[in-house]
Amino acid sequence: MIDSEELQASLSLGEIPVRNAPEIHDETGRAETPGCVKRLRASWQLVLIAILMVVILALIGVLFSEKKEKQSLEAKLQHMEEEIFAARINTDRLQKENNQLMQVLNFTYQNFTTVENGGQLKQLLNTTLLSIEKTQLSQLLEKTLQEKTQLQVEKNELNMLLNSTLQSCNLVEAENVLLKVALNQSLHNNTVASAENERLQLLLTSEQQTSAQLETVNQRQHSILFSKRLTFVWMFCNNDTLQCSRCQPGWTEHASRCFFLSTVAKTWENARWDCFSMGGDLAVVLNAEDQAFLTNMTFQYTQQHRGEVFHSAWIGMQDMVKEGTHYWVNGNSIQSDVIYWRDSEPNNSIPSWDVDMAGQDCVAIVPPNEVGVGDWLNSWDDIVCLGARHYICETVALIVS
Repeated sequence: MIDSEELQASLSLGEIPVRNAPEIHDETGRAETPGCVKRLRASWQLVLIAILMVVILALIGVLFSEKKEKQSLEAKLQHMEEEIFAARINTDRLQKENNQLMQVLNFTYQNFTTVENGGQLKQLLNTTLLSIEKTQLSQLLEKTLQEKTQLQVEKNELNMLLNSTLQSCNLVEAENVLLKVALNQSLHNNTVASAENERLQLLLTSEQQTSAQLETVNQRQHSILFSKRLTFVWMFCNNDTLQCSRCQPGWTEHASRCFFLSTVAKTWENARWDCFSMGGDLAVVLNAEDQAFLTNMTFQYTQQHRGEVFHSAWIGMQDMVKEGTHYWVNGNSIQSDVIYWRDSEPNNSIPSWDVDMAGQDCVAIVPPNEVGVGDWLNSWDDIVCLGARHYICETVALIVS
């Protein structure tokens, strides 16, 4: 067998002592292989590690228990110190009281020794008793006065509460009267409302009858108005408001004629064809009133469309046949008293982009900055006909006989 010294040496080296192969063979009757030796060593190592872990845990438990016990002892020691301190304070207080009692006792003894006879002692005792009773009576009187004062305060509070209650009762009574008046007024109003409701019901019935009659008349008039014979008339009426004028919607009447200012820009020729398609032609200025009306129309458009580029608007004047000789689209020439050229116009200026050198043969109205001021009527300007401008169309107003 392995002795204790060899086992202790092997444990310190982390190995299990193994005898020589012949000895092992003799004890077991068979030879150990190297693999079995390695497994045996590993098993012993695991056992030793487990033993060490148990020992370490046990030590930790012991240390924790000792620490906890030490803390408990410290807490008890602190508590005992606090009790000792409190006992010292109590002892000092008792000592002071004992001293005071000794002083009183000495004073009483001195008084008794100075008394000559029993009558004086009796008189002293009576005086002391009377003094005590007087003190008690004084305290009782003071307490009675305090109670009387408290009762007086409570009495005042009760009086105030009573007065407040009386006032509240008066207010409730007044509100009750007002509610009765309001109720009577409400009943009266209800009666009046019922009568008014009956009257309105009768009026509603009458209005319904009148509405039915008007509906019948309206249907008859509607059938007449929307007959095929009056289709042309509806061109001059607003389909939403059914209001009719002598001009078509979007056109403005002036001097028995209708005028239309376009919202798009086109060349002079295309503008005229557009006016043809609407049953008219480019506008013609016959007098000062026409010039004022058309110039103001362009000015109002620029005021209402400030974000839009508006240079001018074509009118029905041109000098395509002979430079400097202007004619209206109706074939008439310019009258000497109806001439409204802008300053330095017409100038027949040829812009750089006019590769055909056609010149400025068509006339447009340039809106003024203000109307009714200075020479604001002088708004004609000759412009290249291929330029895109807004335009003013003209047609005859509907004749109503």
